[in-house]
Amino acid sequence: MRSAEFIIRTFRLLADHQPWKLLLIFLLTLLLGVNSGFSIMLLIPLLQLLNVGGGEPAEGVALFFRNLAGKTGINLSIETVLITYVVILTINAFLQHWKSVLDAGYQQSFIYRLRRRLFRKIILADWPLLNNKSKTNHLQVLSKEVSKLASYYYFYLRLITTLIMAAAYIAYAMLVSATFTLIILALGMALFISLRKFLFKAFDLGRGYVDSYSQLLKYIDDFWQTVKIAKVHSSEAFYYRKFDEASTSLVDLEYRMQRNHSLPQLIYRVAGILTLVFIVYVGYKTGQVQLASFFILILLFSRIFPQFVAINTDLNMILSNVASVQLVMQLDGEFPDAAFHEPARVNPLPLENEVRLDKVCFSYPGGERLFENFSAVIPARKMTGVLGESGIGKTTLIDLIAGLQKPDSGLIYVDGNELDDESLPLWKSGIGYLPQDPFFVDGTMRENLVWDSSNGISDNMILETLERVNALHLASRYERGLDHHIVNYPFCFSGGECQRLALARVLLRNPRLLLLDEATSSLDGDNETAIMEVLSRLKEKVTIVFVTHRVNMTQFFDHIIKL
Repeated sequence: MRSAEFIIRTFRLLADHQPWKLLLIFLLTLLLGVNSGFSIMLLIPLLQLLNVGGGEPAEGVALFFRNLAGKTGINLSIETVLITYVVILTINAFLQHWKSVLDAGYQQSFIYRLRRRLFRKIILADWPLLNNKSKTNHLQVLSKEVSKLASYYYFYLRLITTLIMAAAYIAYAMLVSATFTLIILALGMALFISLRKFLFKAFDLGRGYVDSYSQLLKYIDDFWQTVKIAKVHSSEAFYYRKFDEASTSLVDLEYRMQRNHSLPQLIYRVAGILTLVFIVYVGYKTGQVQLASFFILILLFSRIFPQFVAINTDLNMILSNVASVQLVMQLDGEFPDAAFHEPARVNPLPLENEVRLDKVCFSYPGGERLFENFSAVIPARKMTGVLGESGIGKTTLIDLIAGLQKPDSGLIYVDGNELDDESLPLWKSGIGYLPQDPFFVDGTMRENLVWDSSNGISDNMILETLERVNALHLASRYERGLDHHIVNYPFCFSGGECQRLALARVLLRNPRLLLLDEATSSLDGDNETAIMEVLSRLKEKVTIVFVTHRVNMTQFFDHIIKL
């Protein structure tokens, strides 16, 4: 029952994507299956016209074709049979080509749509939810598992195609000889039941592969996160062993998965050959079927057993991909489906007087209460320092002000107006945030500076902002200036230079409120003083909240909140 529910849930995703095209693909599949068997049956009158069978009188299927030709006024000659045969096969070829193109387009558009949907869900998720999820898991789902979900659907659709083809061949074979056809079906079912253990094994191997691939991604990510430590400690061999363990596990699982679906194929093929030989021998000895019809029966049986092989293979591949599908479905179910906020006004929420926290209470799930009836005022266009020991809640206070966390109770006001879900997007659009460890991406210096700011930032605006933060020399250091490509930024710039570039990037957003979380804690005294002097000049236009645990920083603050 649970398996049926799971299959229905997965196919709802598919049904929501261009259902008309999915229906068209199914109808083409049905038509191709019927036509394929019909083209073989058409050989019976052709063989009789060629006098295969020693001029035996027409009966059964042959008689049906002869009567049909008589009623429609068609002269059943070798020319008309061959022309009909060529037309049917040509139509089948064009339909097969059309179906292949539709299949490929549908599959790729589905992958694109689902990957985009999942990434939108991730980036629009609330910070508390997103912060408790594994980055490696998300990378794995978006990069690999979404494609395997598409393969899962592909093998299901191919299974349906195979079942239709098999049903068509069996139906036509029943018209020629019900006895021999039932023998073939009984042997096929017996083989399927005896080989079902390979299907159960496919599920376990698929789950093991997903877990091993996750470990591989994790070890790669761990190395890049700690690459400098690995070099200093000369611990490259440690990371290599971890990577090699995961890689070896993947290779082993790939090999075992290949064997697990290849062995049943071999058994089916050998059984098919033996069964076909048996049918030929019995049919020849008993002479129950006309020679022309018997030839067609053999041809149909030679098509039926490969369908059994294909059915087993498709089921094997479907079960191998179930773990990947579960991973995608789990991620899809964990995150709500939200839309991007598009405020009616383009201007950020103004901040002219103050930000006020009124009797705010907050605690993390399962943790101690960090704030209990906490109230504070942050005056506009001043530098407010938030002081306190580590773990006391300074960063959490920043998160509350930025709207990343919501108070358990109490309210936050901006110029006397309550900060709620409706005003939060406008509020965030006017915030600039500078963390303790600034980030940069692989790209040009320009791309890093205008990373998520609005369009229309000119090079002159960038250079003016760099000059404001005493970082103009960094653009002229390189021959290509702002077009210089940055890779591994911590090794291209000093800590102070990184912080100045990050500050310039935040200022290019033209923020109303600047939040700095231990932004100078990793800098030496001279660089820290230089940054604070830059901020002191900026506070005339921007409200600044500066989180720090250093008491000696109070000289730069106009207002202090002590936790």
